[in-house]
Amino acid sequence: MIRSAILPLLSLFAAGFSHAEDVLGQGDFRYRVVPGWGREALAQVNVKNGHAVAIDSQGRLLFLTDDARNNVVILDAKAGTLIKHWTARMPGAHGMSLVREGGREVLFITDTQLHEVRKLTPDGEELAHFAWPEQAKLHASANEYRPSKTIHFPDGAFCVFDGYGKDYIFHYKPDGTLLRWWGGNLGEGENQLKHWGPHGGALDVSDSAKMRVIVAMSDQQEIKRFTAEGRFIDKIPMPGGNPRDIIFWGDHVIVPHLGDQWPKDRNSPGFISIVDREYRIVSNIGAPAAVYQDGVLQPMQSDHKTFIHPHGVAVDTEGNLYVAQFASAAAPLLKLERIR
Repeated sequence: MIRSAILPLLSLFAAGFSHAEDVLGQGDFRYRVVPGWGREALAQVNVKNGHAVAIDSQGRLLFLTDDARNNVVILDAKAGTLIKHWTARMPGAHGMSLVREGGREVLFITDTQLHEVRKLTPDGEELAHFAWPEQAKLHASANEYRPSKTIHFPDGAFCVFDGYGKDYIFHYKPDGTLLRWWGGNLGEGENQLKHWGPHGGALDVSDSAKMRVIVAMSDQQEIKRFTAEGRFIDKIPMPGGNPRDIIFWGDHVIVPHLGDQWPKDRNSPGFISIVDREYRIVSNIGAPAAVYQDGVLQPMQSDHKTFIHPHGVAVDTEGNLYVAQFASAAAPLLKLERIR
């Protein structure tokens, strides 16, 4: 998280510097910002910070904010019109995962201020509540636990990333029973997760026999891969980036970067990378193309006109992107149309 105040100039970036005719990205993954999309809808509700987005089976865009008056704003993904909004009374709402559970969809929302995770229906009915993992005896109090994201296994088990707390990852059984924990200062070497590290991530189920936990190590400017049990496999440097989340999309992965000089410059604007399953960048949206020298990714930099602070991304069936932005009052939510 960052200060709510940002340089006044940054508020101009997504508010008009990137025009509808501007082509963003490279190769097969090029986009244009859809001007004015969702603007009238968001003018009808209170939005503090954009945190996460997801598209449900009805084609509705669920937009998570940390304004406790309306945590979830639901829009028509195509038209950008307001459908409804509701609150879970979560002032620190941060991460949101849309999960298919049997014949229904459910949301898992983390809260960094209430130090908890809630499970709700897409229309706001609370189904379960998961408090701080006191039994692990890793936190002196609930205040040290600040969960940032959840990831989910096919059998209903899930992990909670303590991304703003003490950097542990907690693995729960489908019924909410705590199974194991790892990361933080546990283990040795790369099995540990440095502070301001595990902000977001996803579960790679492309090989059901070897599922992988993929961790976006935000301020560490890298992505780390682990076994489902938390054993380190490898890491992928993202110099000049600040990977906030991992979104699997077919044979590719979408990685939003909050800022290009983060955390050295907390006002620096960000961009979005699309990478292949070897984690090689094939397109940078809102930034120049990635450059590799002798197979090594060189430091990246935002174009300073497309995004402010991309925090969460969703993709629809046509390949269009929806971007939630943190500390970006001028443009907390954007739609990018894919160019075919």
